[in-house]
Amino acid sequence: MSNKRDKAQIYVRRRIEAVAGLLALGIVLLAVRAVDLQWMQSEHLKGLAEKQHVRQYQTMAPRGAILDQKGRVLAESVQVPSIAAIAGDVAPEYVNKLAAALGISRGKLLHKLSRTDGFVWLARQVPPAVAERVAALHIPGVRQESEWQRYQPLGPQTGHLLGFVGIDGRGLEGIERTWNKELTGKPGLLQVRRDARGHLLPNGVWIHKPQPGQSIQLTIDASIQSIAYAALAEGIRVQHAKGGSVVVMRPKDGAILAMASWPGFNPNNFRHYHPGQWRNRAITDVFEPGSTMKPFTIAAALQSGRWKPTTKVFCENGMMHVADYTIHDDHKLGWLDVTGVLVHSSNIGAAKMALDVGSDALYDLLEQVGFGQRSGTGLSGESPGIVLRPERWGPVETANIAFGQGVAVTPLQLATAFSVLANGGRYVRPSLFVDQLGQHAARRVISPAVDRAVLRMLEAATGEDGTGHKAVPVGYRVGGKTGTAQKPNHHGGYSKDKYNAVFAGIAPIDDPQLVVVVLVDEPQKSIYGGQVAAPIFRHIVENALPYLGVSAQQPNQGEHDGAWQTMAIADQADLQPATLAGMSLREVRRFATRHGLHLKVHGSGWVIRQQPPLLSVLAKGDELEVWLHE
Repeated sequence: MSNKRDKAQIYVRRRIEAVAGLLALGIVLLAVRAVDLQWMQSEHLKGLAEKQHVRQYQTMAPRGAILDQKGRVLAESVQVPSIAAIAGDVAPEYVNKLAAALGISRGKLLHKLSRTDGFVWLARQVPPAVAERVAALHIPGVRQESEWQRYQPLGPQTGHLLGFVGIDGRGLEGIERTWNKELTGKPGLLQVRRDARGHLLPNGVWIHKPQPGQSIQLTIDASIQSIAYAALAEGIRVQHAKGGSVVVMRPKDGAILAMASWPGFNPNNFRHYHPGQWRNRAITDVFEPGSTMKPFTIAAALQSGRWKPTTKVFCENGMMHVADYTIHDDHKLGWLDVTGVLVHSSNIGAAKMALDVGSDALYDLLEQVGFGQRSGTGLSGESPGIVLRPERWGPVETANIAFGQGVAVTPLQLATAFSVLANGGRYVRPSLFVDQLGQHAARRVISPAVDRAVLRMLEAATGEDGTGHKAVPVGYRVGGKTGTAQKPNHHGGYSKDKYNAVFAGIAPIDDPQLVVVVLVDEPQKSIYGGQVAAPIFRHIVENALPYLGVSAQQPNQGEHDGAWQTMAIADQADLQPATLAGMSLREVRRFATRHGLHLKVHGSGWVIRQQPPLLSVLAKGDELEVWLHE
């Protein structure tokens, strides 16, 4: 009995010793772990704890602004809210409410949150109302970020020229793309702290601040851009045309004052449009210039010394054979002097001059005025046009090129060439940027005497007997040339029912301030440049010249009856805008209210047309009617 009791006591003692040993070992291990945590891993653990409460975020910098020549904003970056999250910190019970606030499905939100435990965008560049709904939920791990969104105040008016910017802040088309490097800023790095619930604490610390991009200033004048766009849109509407483009240049220094295309697209919502609508027709689309080439054929003939303005040429009563090719005039014309060839737009007269002086002389002049080469503005997508080398010209090609067939040009090239005529025969490289003006010296390509003679012919071509008489605004002397060209088809010939209507003009002709080229693609009511494109030119000039301080002329009712006098111009600061084109509905309502006008509105978006065309004729109580288009 005693042995059994001793054994039991020994067993109990050993169990107690084992438990005590285990407890002692546990205490030792805890001590070792405490030493390890407190001394060996303290810095590492402090870092982990810090990471739970401190995060670093890259912040985008605003792009530089794009300004017109007077410093008015054409494109700028504005701050808009975006919603982001640390995905691993968003509790499941918040998903339904968060999806509803964002206006997306639960499944879509879960997909975003499941891709990572770290930073994730939930919705970028959202309306303020959405940001307010999300903020009201106070969801740990979800926060509002400020991003930079590109905004162009003139919308469709400058869309083709400026292009647009993607959601990541990178330029995708137009000037935004070509000068993306200069416009893009340098991102910043921000360090922020969070509390135990994951909410951001105020007063983050900049590791380095974002640096805005470089602003650039264009030669574009926002007012003339609006005038040109509105005139083009209205002209195309009247003609039910497929499209068109306008270029306005200042000939003395090559400044491009306006460059517009139609149909327009709103770069602020560019995803709503087909990529084919994004292109800048004024530099990408080439066309056969038709009779707008004739002034340069005449200039080449006069330069040769073999022709004078009074030289007579027989126009073969409307039909002439060159090799196995037949050239036609619209009218049966007989003997004409060189001025008459331009006024009556004789293909045969132009062809005879070109054949007489030869292909080399004509090619040299076309090259000198800028055809067959890119303009040098730096715009991406610009076409060099098509002008074959003269060794590839036979008699037929020489005759055709004389009146604008067999060559292809862009509206910008044609404007550049007419600027040579407006600038006393000197070529000035076209410029789109203010800091480029004057960098390239003008070079003479046409003699002063020949240039003056061609200018007189261009003015005669807009007279009552000329094809361009509808281009003349009241009170101004202008010069220009119409063009009507069949469009090439896909079979190597010409379409029988598709035409381009063109007008290229200079205003005023005695002191050129503007060169304007208008191209209308496939007009339906009329195919002729004098009927289709010339009125668009007139509308642009009659609004742009007063804006520039160039007044119309009126008959002097004083002692010199029949003479002309210049009307006084009021201080420009007191003038009404030349046109409402490009204004938003809010701006138009403000204008109408300020001047006591009754407003009648059609459509939405930006003003493309107004009635009456001239605001100066309106008096208090009159009706102002506007048409808007997105």
